[in-house]
Amino acid sequence: MRKAVGALTGALATIWLGQALAADSPKSLVEYRQAVMKSIGASTGAIGMIVKGEVSYTDQIPEHADAILEMSLLVPKIFPPNSTYDDYNKTDALPAIWKEPEKFKTAVEDFQKAAAHFAETAQGSDMDATTNAYLELGKTCGGCHKPFRHKE
Repeated sequence: MRKAVGALTGALATIWLGQALAADSPKSLVEYRQAVMKSIGASTGAIGMIVKGEVSYTDQIPEHADAILEMSLLVPKIFPPNSTYDDYNKTDALPAIWKEPEKFKTAVEDFQKAAAHFAETAQGSDMDATTNAYLELGKTCGGCHKPFRHKE
């Protein structure tokens, strides 16, 4: 019985280790980063529809704002060195991210601050203030996309 448990434990550890190593392949890192960024874009897009009056879900802005804030906290962690264009050429992330890390860090921090301000403002009932905070958030998105993302 002990041999069976030991063998099973060893097999599970091998599988887990193999999955952990595979999970950090450049391709997986890029695809994960793209999923995180798409989730930010999805909430941003949904809020845009609300702000433009295309849908009437103004009561849902706080949840989208909170989701953006939470995802913003992941952004500094999803650009490891082995997830560059050279490592996996299906990314729009420019080499400037890794060549100018302090500039990138500042841009991400600006985004995080704007996301926090927007999430806080969205909790209130002032739609004009919420819209302005949303527009400011959008400017910080461009602050990263312009210097650090390949133009489509």
